[in-house]
Amino acid sequence: MARASVPSHSGRRFAGRGRSRARRALATAAAAALLWWVLAGSAALLEPLALLAIILAAVASLLLPAGRPLPLRPGALPGLLGFFLRSSFLGGLDVARRALDPRLPIQPDFLTYRTELAHGPPLTLFMAVVSLLPGTLSVRLEGRLLTLHVLDRNADTRAALIALEQRIRAAFHDPRDRRASDDGAAP
Repeated sequence: MARASVPSHSGRRFAGRGRSRARRALATAAAAALLWWVLAGSAALLEPLALLAIILAAVASLLLPAGRPLPLRPGALPGLLGFFLRSSFLGGLDVARRALDPRLPIQPDFLTYRTELAHGPPLTLFMAVVSLLPGTLSVRLEGRLLTLHVLDRNADTRAALIALEQRIRAAFHDPRDRRASDDGAAP
C-alpha cells in the first residue's frame, strides 16, 4: 500500500526561531555598542576590547535562554516612572538628612514583606525599586517573602511597599489576573 505524500515541514519548523535569535543577537550587539559609545565615546568603539565585548555580548545572547517578553501595560508606565523618580528623590533627601544630623537619627531593623507580584520582571523590578524608597534596601527573597533592611523601624515602610507593589502590578500583565477574572466570570 502506497503512503500518501505529506509535505515535510521539518525544514521550516524552526525557521522563524533562527531569525528571532539572529535579531536578538544583533539587537544585543547594537545595545552593547550604544552603551560603549555612551560610556567611552565613539572613538573607543574601534578599540579591540570594545569589539570583543560587543561580539561576546551578541554570542551570549545566542547561548543564554531567552526570557519571557515583558508583558507591559504602557498606560501605567508614566505613573510608575513618576513614583520611581519621586521616591528616588525623597529617599536621597532622607538618607542625606539622617547622615548630616549630628544625632544620626536611625533605628535600623529588618522587616519582612510578603508580595503577591509574579516572579520574573515584576518581582525583579519591585526588589530594585524598593532600594530607592527612603531608608530601605532589599536583602533577600525567599519565595514571595522579601526581607528588607530599614534605617528607621518606626517609618511607615509598609505603606510605601504596598503603594509600590500596586504601581508595579498595574504596569505588568499578570496571567494570574486573567485566570482570576475567568474564574469569576464562570457561572
